[in-house]
Amino acid sequence: MKVMSNISRKNGYIDIHCHMLPAVDDGSSSMEQSIRMAKQAAMEGFSDIILTPHQKADRKCVTYEGTLRRMQLLQNRVDELRIPVRFHPGAEIFYRHGAEELLEEGKLHTLAASHYVLVEFFPGEEYAYIRDALVRISSYGYLPVLAHVERYLSVNSEAGRAQQLKQNTGCFFQVNASSLTGEAGFAGKNASRKIVRQGLADFIATDSHNDEGRSPRISHCAQWLEKKLGRGEMERLLVHNPRAVLDDCPLE
Repeated sequence: MKVMSNISRKNGYIDIHCHMLPAVDDGSSSMEQSIRMAKQAAMEGFSDIILTPHQKADRKCVTYEGTLRRMQLLQNRVDELRIPVRFHPGAEIFYRHGAEELLEEGKLHTLAASHYVLVEFFPGEEYAYIRDALVRISSYGYLPVLAHVERYLSVNSEAGRAQQLKQNTGCFFQVNASSLTGEAGFAGKNASRKIVRQGLADFIATDSHNDEGRSPRISHCAQWLEKKLGRGEMERLLVHNPRAVLDDCPLE
C-alpha cells in the first residue's frame, strides 16, 4: 500500500465514537478496511480517535486487553503509512442492569481510561429506564455519555424531555454527524438538529462502521455547525469537549 505522506493534521477534530477496530463487532471487518477508514478520517481532519467496539455484558465481546492489542497493531500499521491519527481505547456499552458494577470491576470500559462512559440503549427504550440507568452510572462516579441521543424516541418525543434528562442525571449527549447532515433519515435529522440548536449536545461523533456508507466523515457536518452556530460552538463539539475526555477533565 502506498504511504500517505501527504496527509496532514488539518483541524484536530477528535472522534469519541467509532467502530474502526478490525474484526471485533459490526464495524470494520479487516485491518485493510480499518486502514482505509483511518485514511478517510485523517483527510476529514481528525487527529485522534477513540475506538469504541460494542460491549454487551451478557454476550461474548472483545476484552480490554484484546482492544489494546488490536489497537496497537492498527496504530503501528497506520504509523508505518504515515497516516496522522492517534488511537485511544474505549467501548460503547449496551446498558443492562448491573453495568455500573461491571465498570467498577473492570469488565466494562470507559472512554480513553477516563471517567466518561459511552452508553447506548434500544431506540424504543422507556424514558424512565434510560433515566434510572444514567443515574446509577453517575452514582458510581462515572460520567455517562448517551450515544446517538437523537435515536431515543422517549427522549425526543416530548418537549423538554431531553433537557430534563440532562438535569436529572448529569449525563452528556453525543449526536451522530450523519444525523445532522440528513444522511441517517428525516427523523434523525430533525431530532439531532433540535438538540444541537437548543445547546444540549456535548459531542458530535461519526459512529462510523466502514469506509463506505458509514465512513468517518465530519467535514460536511463541521461546515453546517460553523454556518448555523458559529466556529466557537463547532470547535466545542468537535475539539474541546472531546479533548476533555482524553484529558479526563470537565467539559467547557
